[in-house]
Amino acid sequence: MNKQYPKITIVTQCYNREKYIAETIESVLSQGYPNLEYIVIDDNSSDRSWEIIQQYKDKLAYCEKMDSTPTTPARAYNYGFDKSSGEIMNWLNAKNVLLPKSLFTIAEVFTKFPHVEWITSMGALIDGEGKLIRIIPVRKDLYEHLRGEPANIQQESTFWRRSLWDRTKARCDENDTVAIDVKLWSEKFFPATRLYHLNTVLGAYRKASSSSFSTIRRKQFVDEIEEARKNLRRLVPKKKLVYTELYRLLRYAKPILRNIPDGVYSRTPILKEFSHKALDFRTMENDLGVLREYERNPFRTIFPW
Repeated sequence: MNKQYPKITIVTQCYNREKYIAETIESVLSQGYPNLEYIVIDDNSSDRSWEIIQQYKDKLAYCEKMDSTPTTPARAYNYGFDKSSGEIMNWLNAKNVLLPKSLFTIAEVFTKFPHVEWITSMGALIDGEGKLIRIIPVRKDLYEHLRGEPANIQQESTFWRRSLWDRTKARCDENDTVAIDVKLWSEKFFPATRLYHLNTVLGAYRKASSSSFSTIRRKQFVDEIEEARKNLRRLVPKKKLVYTELYRLLRYAKPILRNIPDGVYSRTPILKEFSHKALDFRTMENDLGVLREYERNPFRTIFPW
């Protein structure tokens, strides 16, 4: 890989996460990525979060404590991104983590494949102690979102180019409180480019009882997702909506379609419209994994992809 590592911007928003913020920061800094711009914004925490963040200030590109209580994390994400300059962007909530060496993987992806603007990986869950408890194959592309499939793209494992962010005039919507990422994917990124799927893990979401949604917040989450997807349906060409209905019907034939090899599926008329763009490490050279690009059958259920 080209050793001129691209600059990667990570923005972390923290609000009363004294239990986890150090682990989040360590998960980024400990990677040793040589061209990192890590920005941490404390959203006026009332616990020890800011005190802990300041212990890392010499290793961060920027940190600041905001002076008013937030209504949504989007304010801090936008504030951090406005101060950033990295070629590749991501945000990381202050209870989640990046997995070891993931930034080097991301750098390789965006260096080797200049046409790739937006990528997500397998989802991963950790528990309250940081133990990896589940790996989740992500099978979400434009048509899954248009169809209204409930599972979502794991945000902490999703990275994009600044050129995409700028071209789409993207911002985190400060009117949304719990589905900020879905709004961004639906209203800015999906209408502009293809999402690529990577067959490895990059980040992990913490599934802890202390961070569980209340019934009220869960309903709000579902409502915000549905609003974002309605907006997506208005933004895409009408032809895509017709294809969405066809895709809905094809899913009844999943027991048959899932057996079609990727290479055959991606060359079959009609079916190829629903192929997923994918990258994976299938070969080794000089003890290093080598990425390849391919088209994936979205109905396949084997693991890994």
